[in-house]
Amino acid sequence: MAPQTEVIPSRPIKQAISRKRQAQKKAEPGSVETKEPHNTENLLLATEEKLPTLAIDKSIFLRKFTENALQQMKEGNIEEYQKLIKVFSYARAASHLTPEKYVEEVTPWISALSANVSSLNIAYRELVTTVFFSDWIASPDERFVHRYSTLIIQILSAHPTWVPQAMPALVRWFTFGSHKNDKAGLAPIVHDRVHGLIKEIYRAIPTCGASLISALLDALPFRTAKANIQVLFLQNVLRCLEYAGGIRREVLRMVLNHVIQIDVEVQVELEDLESDGEEEEEEEEEGGREEGVFQFDEEEAVSDITASDPETSSDSDPESDSDSGSDSDSDSDSELESNAGDNDEAVLSMKAKQRVKRTVAKLDAIMSAVFSWLEKHCQIDLETNEMPESTSQMFLQFLDLFNTVVLPTFRSRYTQFFLFYLCAKDPQYADVFLGTMMGNVGDPVRTNVQERVSNVEKLAAASYLGSFVARAKFLSKHIVRNVMGVMVQWANTYLDWQEQQQAKVPAKENVNSRIRSMSYGQAFGDSVSGSNSASSLSLNTDFEKHTVFFAVTQAALYMFCFRWRDLVETPDGRPVVESELDDLRWCQEVEGIQRIVFSRLNPLRACSSAVAQQFAMVASQTKFMFCYSVLQQNRRKNQEGKGNTGAGAGSVVASPEQVLRVELDTFFPFDPMALPVSRNFIDGIYLEWRDVGAANDSGDDDDAASDDSDRERGEKGNKNDDEDDENEAGVVGQMLAMSISPIIPLSALAGRTFDEQF
Repeated sequence: MAPQTEVIPSRPIKQAISRKRQAQKKAEPGSVETKEPHNTENLLLATEEKLPTLAIDKSIFLRKFTENALQQMKEGNIEEYQKLIKVFSYARAASHLTPEKYVEEVTPWISALSANVSSLNIAYRELVTTVFFSDWIASPDERFVHRYSTLIIQILSAHPTWVPQAMPALVRWFTFGSHKNDKAGLAPIVHDRVHGLIKEIYRAIPTCGASLISALLDALPFRTAKANIQVLFLQNVLRCLEYAGGIRREVLRMVLNHVIQIDVEVQVELEDLESDGEEEEEEEEEGGREEGVFQFDEEEAVSDITASDPETSSDSDPESDSDSGSDSDSDSDSELESNAGDNDEAVLSMKAKQRVKRTVAKLDAIMSAVFSWLEKHCQIDLETNEMPESTSQMFLQFLDLFNTVVLPTFRSRYTQFFLFYLCAKDPQYADVFLGTMMGNVGDPVRTNVQERVSNVEKLAAASYLGSFVARAKFLSKHIVRNVMGVMVQWANTYLDWQEQQQAKVPAKENVNSRIRSMSYGQAFGDSVSGSNSASSLSLNTDFEKHTVFFAVTQAALYMFCFRWRDLVETPDGRPVVESELDDLRWCQEVEGIQRIVFSRLNPLRACSSAVAQQFAMVASQTKFMFCYSVLQQNRRKNQEGKGNTGAGAGSVVASPEQVLRVELDTFFPFDPMALPVSRNFIDGIYLEWRDVGAANDSGDDDDAASDDSDRERGEKGNKNDDEDDENEAGVVGQMLAMSISPIIPLSALAGRTFDEQF
């Protein structure tokens, strides 16, 4: 018989209980604490089991606390909700926490808030805004930054309505590194983090472009802010286009608007200085070369810009912009001027000149930053040997913005050189620009009373066209001749049409009617019976009537002065031998210039005196034509008109026709750039003035040589007339003077090249 085995009753398996429950059992009366035997193996096992349990309990507790705080907020109890906000609220300058302590305290709460992301609706605006605007991105801990960035992505993915609040919080870091409390070494890291997060947001929420543009416009520094702040901000703004191509047009518009505001400010301050210093200028020696406000020391300007550059400035430099206690130039200027006495006009004038120099240096730094960005993103494709499609699209956007932003602005001197630089990148770009300008000049025959483009718009288009062809070294001989031929043909067609119109007008017995029907040349070049006031009336009336003709003619003459070498026919296309100018053969595109110059409309009288005199000089030296007699006749008529002017004529308000006359006389938009840093992007593609007969094998002129030739050219003139010497002495100075921009915009992009249209 088999032995019976002892049956041991089984014990029920104990369920794990929490530490709280264990404490309650110990507190119960009559409870006895049982102790298990201690050994190394059990101790290690207990330690390994407790550590994860403690971590899990803490995360659960924080998650429950967060959930409870959000719930109580709905019920009106905000005590725990305010505690939650205080956890994430952190400002580097105002907080008592060190960055390391902040990371240690906030890290556990990131997971707790991530678990409740779905509940973060509009009711929790204060909490979400605090999360966005905390200074978390400047933390030295990369893991913490990654976790925090993930939290923001989760919030925006769950609630895209928070994007308008998130973008300003990120864009505000674009100027990090330009203030005295910022660590310069941390600036590139912070900028990389910001752009990385914005890129992820843009990828997850493609519709966030409008919010990004709005944030950029709101954060744009005012034009009086320090140069390093503005440069750093614009550099980061342009960097956004690397991943947010959909907002490129808006970004470029913002950049151009900002640059042109500073550009215009320079011109206004310069005019104030010139008006204040008129008496001092009259006392200077005759024939002496004045040092204008813009002719400042190049090394000084470069050093100012370098000091304002956050990437090159030193933290130890107490004079650098980044260490300055003020973020605005106007603040320091007001302090300096307030310390000056009432009688210290010389001191105030000196301070004003220094302010202009700082503004010029600021404009130079900003424009050089934009030029650097264009140079980086306008590289030719080595495989196709052509410009990428993206670059061509950007050029068209720039051209459209040029028409709507740059041209409507009064007194822009340098901003237009962005388009000048782009046109040099591809011959097709220059062709499209020329076609757009010529398209705005329009048809010489006016068949429609209500034209699409006004006369002032056509005047501006012709001026830009002539100045561009005259100064663009990268234009081929074919394009120069083509543009010249089209403009000469335009002017001759206009003369044909005028002759037809004159033939249709019957003779009038009434003097006023006869004056109104006279041409411009009759009013000034011929003997006119009647009062002097009638002659003046004919001047204003006919000038407005033929303004476009005068603008086109002036552009053609201006182009001839600079590009006559491209208009000469030479054997086998060899360069012109300027020591042998007796028997030059000219291309057929210039054949109609003689008729234009000697026409009854007398364009040399209406054009800028500098252009008219310089054309007469060049045409005479090249044996192209001789028109000094026309200039002498026009000068005598001008003096007669001045002598017969009434005493009160000086107080007469300028008419629109007179304003147009001033614009035609001073408008050369691509005159030389005087910004010492930005000009490095332009000098290689810019055509400097060369005297007739000057040898220039390399095609490049030094500034000193150009200035010498300017003075020599100013001394030349008509040897038979002393008045010619006086008037021609400053011809080159006027031609090489700074430009004054048009005040009326051109129309939209024509969309066709010059060759396609003409």
